[in-house]
Amino acid sequence: MRALAHPIRLTLLRLLREDGPATASGLAERIGQSSGVTSYHLRTMATAGLVEEEASLGNRRDRWWRAAHEATTFSFRVPGQAGDTEQLEAAEQYLRMIAQVGYERVLSWISTLVERQDELVTSPWQLGEASLSLTHDEARELSGQIIALVARYRRDQQGRARGPGGPDEVTPSGGPERRRAVFQFQLLPDPHPVRAEPG
Repeated sequence: MRALAHPIRLTLLRLLREDGPATASGLAERIGQSSGVTSYHLRTMATAGLVEEEASLGNRRDRWWRAAHEATTFSFRVPGQAGDTEQLEAAEQYLRMIAQVGYERVLSWISTLVERQDELVTSPWQLGEASLSLTHDEARELSGQIIALVARYRRDQQGRARGPGGPDEVTPSGGPERRRAVFQFQLLPDPHPVRAEPG
């Protein structure tokens, strides 16, 4: 968790997962940092098992890196392992960065609406919010159903590039255009207290 709780590392890991293996210098150019900075963060993530060298692409001059896993998840629900204060602070920092990235992604999309005016009538993209009343069991069931539904739409993402031209973006011959999309899912408790039913 501590290895992930840094904005540059989150960005590098996302790029490796979405677009496939890359060198430190190639990543540095994409995010506007020096290759020394990206090399340091890649080595830190490698120590934590988040990235690994792609030996088939490397040479004496360049080391290629790839994401070690397709996704990163963690849970507070492991029995007897709620974590100490330091671990929870690292988790809080990580979750804040994830929320910030999601927030900035939404604002970036909203800022393009004027230039996309002609396609808005048929656009499938949307933002929404619904107030629900759920027990803990119902919330877990809803989360599980949504995760299972999203899994149906994930295509070939088994360690190959998912960026432009990647296997999940190839449009079948004669089929409709396929676009990369990001699914943001948040199911959080409403801070307003629930009123007790009159007895």
